[in-house]
Amino acid sequence: MDRLYPTRAQHWLLALILVLCAGIGAAPAAQGAIPVQGFAAGSTCWFSGAAGLTYDRAAADPGQWTCSGEDVDWEQPRHIVRIDLRERGREAATLRFAEFDRHAFDQLTVTLIDKNGMATSRSYAFADTWLGKSSLHAMVELPQPIGTPATLVFTLDGSQWPEALIKADITAAPSVPPKAGLVHLYAALLCGFLLAPILFDLGYFRALRQPFPLWHALFCAMAFVQTASVSGLIPLMTPIGFDAELIITFFSLDVMVAAAFLFARYFLEPASLLPRQRKLLIGLALAALANGLATTFLPEFFGIWIDHIYFGAYLVILATYFWILRCARRAGSRMAMYLIFGLAPFAAIILLQFVGVIEVIDLSAFDETWPQNFALLFEVVATALAVADRFIEIKRERDEAVAEARSLELISERDVLTGLLNRRALKSRFEGLVADGFHTIAVLDLDHFKPINDLYGHPFGDRVLAAVGQALQSSAGDDQLSFRIGGEEFLLMLRGADTTERAERQREAIAACTMELMEDMDGPVTASMGVLDFAAVAGEPLIDFTSLYTRADKLLYDAKCAGRDQTRFERLELFQAEHIPVESAAA
Repeated sequence: MDRLYPTRAQHWLLALILVLCAGIGAAPAAQGAIPVQGFAAGSTCWFSGAAGLTYDRAAADPGQWTCSGEDVDWEQPRHIVRIDLRERGREAATLRFAEFDRHAFDQLTVTLIDKNGMATSRSYAFADTWLGKSSLHAMVELPQPIGTPATLVFTLDGSQWPEALIKADITAAPSVPPKAGLVHLYAALLCGFLLAPILFDLGYFRALRQPFPLWHALFCAMAFVQTASVSGLIPLMTPIGFDAELIITFFSLDVMVAAAFLFARYFLEPASLLPRQRKLLIGLALAALANGLATTFLPEFFGIWIDHIYFGAYLVILATYFWILRCARRAGSRMAMYLIFGLAPFAAIILLQFVGVIEVIDLSAFDETWPQNFALLFEVVATALAVADRFIEIKRERDEAVAEARSLELISERDVLTGLLNRRALKSRFEGLVADGFHTIAVLDLDHFKPINDLYGHPFGDRVLAAVGQALQSSAGDDQLSFRIGGEEFLLMLRGADTTERAERQREAIAACTMELMEDMDGPVTASMGVLDFAAVAGEPLIDFTSLYTRADKLLYDAKCAGRDQTRFERLELFQAEHIPVESAAA
């Protein structure tokens, strides 16, 4: 049997088939087999380059990568961060999320490479990221690896902060839910507590008309904004851009601190601070605003030193503030201790942040969000108690001043000699007395009083007037008020039934009360009186004190003309007056 040998054409066909098979078998390795040689197990390395730079090309030369220090080329448009997972004991189930400091970017591509070199990727725009444990943190979900994960690669475009991904935290579960969770509820409750004192501040301002409640209200409002922003409530509930969100987050803190300084300037007791110290508090407020404005709107001017300058400046500002409060305390201020204790936790957090910035202590794992939130709540509560305490103190001082003024007013409305109310008190109270039912007016005048002064002297005449005052006051009740309206002239306001008879008894009591003085005189002291009952016309527009007093005084004059030591009475009607003479026994 002849042996069959392949022809030349068959040789070429066989070679082509072998080449195609080899190409098909090598295709997946060419797409997913990404070199790992040259990278230390468990290392984190980064490389920056042009926009078209791929991880394959960059990983081909591991010597160009940086795996320690902070040597990052921020000006490059693309940054690649490689995290080696080979010695981290990472199972696929533990590599679900990445959380990192939140900074704006154009696109982030997350790639997971398994130990066989097979890669899976997922891309995110900045708006697609989730808020982390605060608004300063962002989260993304990692792609599912095909096999056992060995390398995690971040490809970052359009950002100047690749350090955030270098320090990314890879976890099995997110620190907070993607949308809203219990931590946001806590933040909302905390914000409610921060806003509550504002209502009291507005009430205090209305009562006191002093500026410090308004500055405290501004402080509470800014503490609310700061807490809402860093806790993620503002970006979660509003559609504002990231740049505006950063301005609110950063600058609300500076406005809050400035408001705290101005609050102290107007709040501390006047005698506890020198004028230059109060001016220095205004300067500190301006310095806090300037520090915030410069670092918020001109960050490129400070470069890598921005945090050193920002927190360092605040340490100087706060140290000066506490020195002023200490001076106020030594000068006797009771309110200074509220402010010292209130701001102390917040100042401690600023100190810790500065220590972390200058790397005296490694505080990279310290998240100041919730410590700061509670520090602000502590300060708001402390200062709110201080405001309430100050309000009570000021109210007590005002009450004492009002009471003293009222005492002086009462003294000015009393006749020193007789103890009766005077003419000034009569005019100021007349309308109120009429409204309360005092519808009878009686005007009395002592008979022959001038001869008493002339014969026995003015000191003796004063004794007579004091005895008359005692007579008119001793039997007076709630339905009678007695006034001395000048010289030896007196006036009674009466209400109720039998006002004429009661007025007559008061007139007759004058002689009885002055009986003890008769041994020094030739006869008793008597008085003439005119009584006017105007109950029927009370409330009429033409009825006033002057017209009623003139009418009663005319009746008094009639009584004197009729022989003194007697009373003339008249009842006013709408259209006529009834004259009723009332005679009394002559002395």
